[in-house]
Amino acid sequence: MSRVVKLGKRTRTSIVGVGVLVMLAVGGGVAAARTDGSGNGPARGAQSGATTTTADAAKPAKSTQPGKKPRPSPSPTGSPTTSPAPTPTPSPSAGTDVQIALPGFVPDYRFGDILVDEAHGHIYLTGGKGTSDLVVTDLDGGNVHTLAGIAPGAAGMALSPDGTKLYIAASDQDWLRIVDTTTFALSGQFAGKTDGTMSCPRDVAFAAGQLWVSWGCDNAPAGIGRVDLRSGAFQLNAIGTIDDRLATAPLLATTPTQPNLVIAGETGSNPALVVRFEATSMWLYQQAIRRTDGGSVDQLAITPDGSQVIVPSGAPYYHPALRTSDLVEVHQYPTAPYPNAVAIRDDGLVVAGIDGAYENDVYVFQPGGTTPIATYEFGHLPNQETWAYTLVPGGLAVHGDRIYAITQIPGQSGVVTLRIRDIG
Repeated sequence: MSRVVKLGKRTRTSIVGVGVLVMLAVGGGVAAARTDGSGNGPARGAQSGATTTTADAAKPAKSTQPGKKPRPSPSPTGSPTTSPAPTPTPSPSAGTDVQIALPGFVPDYRFGDILVDEAHGHIYLTGGKGTSDLVVTDLDGGNVHTLAGIAPGAAGMALSPDGTKLYIAASDQDWLRIVDTTTFALSGQFAGKTDGTMSCPRDVAFAAGQLWVSWGCDNAPAGIGRVDLRSGAFQLNAIGTIDDRLATAPLLATTPTQPNLVIAGETGSNPALVVRFEATSMWLYQQAIRRTDGGSVDQLAITPDGSQVIVPSGAPYYHPALRTSDLVEVHQYPTAPYPNAVAIRDDGLVVAGIDGAYENDVYVFQPGGTTPIATYEFGHLPNQETWAYTLVPGGLAVHGDRIYAITQIPGQSGVVTLRIRDIG
């Protein structure tokens, strides 16, 4: 039997400011103990979680892209800082909401990444261009710690195959930050060019025993490179003729069940190029290439068996599942305008998100299903009246019986809210 969970939305004519976490310096780094990769909707109406009053409010215009920061060295400088751990707020609809400071984050721009580290009991968050922090929470959204200023433009993330290292793309520069997942010790990896211009790494993924790095600054060439993990050598253009066709930095997706498979989707092109290729330690070859039906790719998720990839891109107004062998569409998960996020559980359960104006924000489907078994709508926080919250592009993760969604108030910079909901 389907269970529909709705969290009310409400709007008002002025925005109530959200308190931003105060950053405190902590000497000597973070303690080793557990510190537990489009379109936009029209004016958004909302409904209060406590009443049935509704009111329409125009959605603020998209913010312009933040500028680049001065170029630092990839080597660690200074000690990571931590933020005070805010108490997660129980939601009136059986969930938890945690407001998180992300200095430099611009609403409706491109979010960085969200990643679940089950082995260490962590959720990792990055904010994308203009930000530089790594935020770490436990799986309940508590014990929030911030490693501040460690990766300019902190964007896509990937865990090493053994889970001991977290790699973060520094998209405002030309290197990767490497974080020890036990001690939080920092190191770096160059992933740039030889002509002195920046590469702006956007995403990272492991396949065929190598680390793959997508890159591309604004109004500049883009490509996919790879790092030899034994020598640390970086090859800027690693996929030949595919690199020649990429106009914007892509997101990357891989899966352990097909260790040589890589799916890439452009993040700033409309329509966007989607590429499937296979790689080995000695060579690689292209398998399939296509374009989205409309919009740039906001997130990618491959099914556990590696047979399909779901590609939300703003349009069409559903979540298309493409066969990984040839990128032909084989299924549609009915959602609403405008698809901007997706996550797949290890049993194939699909969690699909949209940048919705009046619709539900998140839809949950059984593998291959056409009717959601649950839906979620995110409104304002308890005892707070603000503009309606929206799901950030690429802001979904799923683990066990929980959905992790990153939401924002349009027009409010520097803060996001982690919404944790039980699937039930």
